[in-house]
Amino acid sequence: MQKTVVGLFKSSDEAQNVKRDLINKGYAPEKIAIVANGATTEVRAAKQGMAASSETGIGEKISSFFRSLTGEEPDERDYYADEVRTGGAILAVTVSDDRADQVADILEDYGAKSVDEQVATPASTTSRTPGKAQDQRAIPVVEEELKVGKRQIQRGGVRVYSHVTERPVEANVQLREEHVRVERRPVDRPATEADFNTARDQTLELTETAEEAVVGKTSRVVEEVIIGKEASERTETIKDTVRKSEVKVENVGASGSTRSFSDYEPEFRRDFQTNYAKSGAKYERYAPAYEYGYKLASDPRYSKSDWSTIESQARTEWSHQSNDCWEELKAAIRSGWDHVRGR
Repeated sequence: MQKTVVGLFKSSDEAQNVKRDLINKGYAPEKIAIVANGATTEVRAAKQGMAASSETGIGEKISSFFRSLTGEEPDERDYYADEVRTGGAILAVTVSDDRADQVADILEDYGAKSVDEQVATPASTTSRTPGKAQDQRAIPVVEEELKVGKRQIQRGGVRVYSHVTERPVEANVQLREEHVRVERRPVDRPATEADFNTARDQTLELTETAEEAVVGKTSRVVEEVIIGKEASERTETIKDTVRKSEVKVENVGASGSTRSFSDYEPEFRRDFQTNYAKSGAKYERYAPAYEYGYKLASDPRYSKSDWSTIESQARTEWSHQSNDCWEELKAAIRSGWDHVRGR
């Protein structure tokens, strides 16, 4: 079974951007249609081989467009015509039933317009009734996340210079000198033969010596300066604030009075004590399920629906916003729905 997912965008450029993204994600180009003022690209089914509309007038173009997709004209033809006439564009994607929700999410992310309020809203998913999106309005829940990274900064360092200096030094050394001394002294004694032999011709020489200082220098390494870096790590706690928007849903009774979730909580706690407390579970485990049931019952989209009608859609939305098992908490969700509905 196939479905056509229809979204209304503010301009043809927005619709074309969505089409390109869908093609990049693997959707067949011939299954994607855009209708805008002055140009229409229609879905060409393999067996139908439809050509672009040749009808004149925006209203006729819208009618032809939807007849080629669903076989029927939309109830909101005039609204679509007004939007297209003022620059808007309609984008339709024909896909298998199991891929329709995925396409609807993509159109929603791109900001498909609400029919009645013209604000960001989920795209309508339909095979015949594109006007169902008129009763929907999306209120985004925005949450900031703290992301901490690292960067390297310079905090100074050390510069080492090396050069040679000179300084005067002194040292004491003992030096020895020899001197020749010649002395004459008078003598009066008888001469002997030995004296005559000594006095014969002869030459005597004596050498004078002296020590002088010899200067030499040697070099020795007496110290080393080691230059290097060492790394250490520290843990720094970053403190900041993040923002989160919260959406509070209150049920509006027939008389116009409202009851918040906290007003119903005593009833939910009694239901928990009766049905789940004996298993040892805590109320906090089931509180999100009761609150989800409360929100479903308070949602204007489901004001005229019963549980069997909305259960499938409720399960899909639950899987998008929670990791908890639907089957385990379904009964508590249904109980929250029934309490708010007065059952």
